[in-house]
Amino acid sequence: MAGDEYRIRPYRSSDRAAFLSLYETVWGYRKDSDWFEWRFRANPYCDGVQMVVAEADDGVVGVEPLLAFPLRIGDQRLAAYQPVDWLVHPDHRRQGLFTRMTERLLQRVADDVDLLFNFPNDALLPGLESFDWRVVGDLPTSYRVQNPRPLLTDAVGPTTERALAPVLWLASAATKWGLTALDRLNAPSNDSTVESHDGVPVETVERLYDSAPPDAIHVPRDDTYLDWRFDNPNWETTTYVATDGGAPVASLVAATERRDGCVTTMILDVQPMDDPGHADVVASLLVRLLRDHRDADVIKSPGWYAPRLRRRYGFWHDSALSASRLPSVSRVAVRPLPAGDIDDADAWHVDGLSLTDCENWRLTLADLDIE
Repeated sequence: MAGDEYRIRPYRSSDRAAFLSLYETVWGYRKDSDWFEWRFRANPYCDGVQMVVAEADDGVVGVEPLLAFPLRIGDQRLAAYQPVDWLVHPDHRRQGLFTRMTERLLQRVADDVDLLFNFPNDALLPGLESFDWRVVGDLPTSYRVQNPRPLLTDAVGPTTERALAPVLWLASAATKWGLTALDRLNAPSNDSTVESHDGVPVETVERLYDSAPPDAIHVPRDDTYLDWRFDNPNWETTTYVATDGGAPVASLVAATERRDGCVTTMILDVQPMDDPGHADVVASLLVRLLRDHRDADVIKSPGWYAPRLRRRYGFWHDSALSASRLPSVSRVAVRPLPAGDIDDADAWHVDGLSLTDCENWRLTLADLDIE
């Protein structure tokens, strides 16, 4: 199909079903309307669904959506968009749709926000770099594999899985035994009081964030963000709050998702975002999480969070694991939207901090393009 036979336009409310169908075609699993409403329409930082659509005679064949996020650097607030779910139908690739949609996207948002940031894979990165995105660095993730069977099944396939059933059972049993031993060995000597809450106690988490916001670039945890971001209809969300003398001193927000026979629990948020300085407090939160999620196949944590403690409890850096269910290191890329020249060095600094230095960012799993 010739390039001029495609129409590049803003999203319309009638495009939702086409988006969900395209999503399933590209990624191989289905999302429903409730998820779409939460992810895009309910976003409190923009009006309506922010998305560029490529349309052909047979319907929607490409999309480039955006999620609006606030960012904070010191006392300065920035408006940002995170491009997510960039999809092109397999039958319509290599037709220049990525370029045309991205050109339209940049035109639409140039005057609305201060910058774009997202987490491109190897296939997407060259295209973004052609539009002046720059790589910030890697945002590692750590995994505690509590049941390797779903991961091994992905690796060997269902036919081989049946033949290796006894081996897979032994691998799962040995993993469970080993992690149980680690948990007992590393139980904190001074077990802080930890309370669990269904969902997110917004006032408590917001107060903990306000008590020690990081100096790095981050998404501020105000009530607006907390009410929206953790309301994913596909998550079972629990918040753990450590107290000292009855006063909250740290929190951890975890969400569990079931997909294709694999149960994953994600540590989405921790407060304070920087090390609270009390290893026993962090250990108590982690021990309670592990105790409540023994049946999860995988537990996922931001790689910067309490690294020594996580190693003691059997978490592995993602670079040490290879499985289709465990994504590789998330690469952070950024693109400011200045009024002046994109090549001006000042465009890549905010409040004295370089946007392209990974040390200047503090992002949790909740801030990534998680679904």
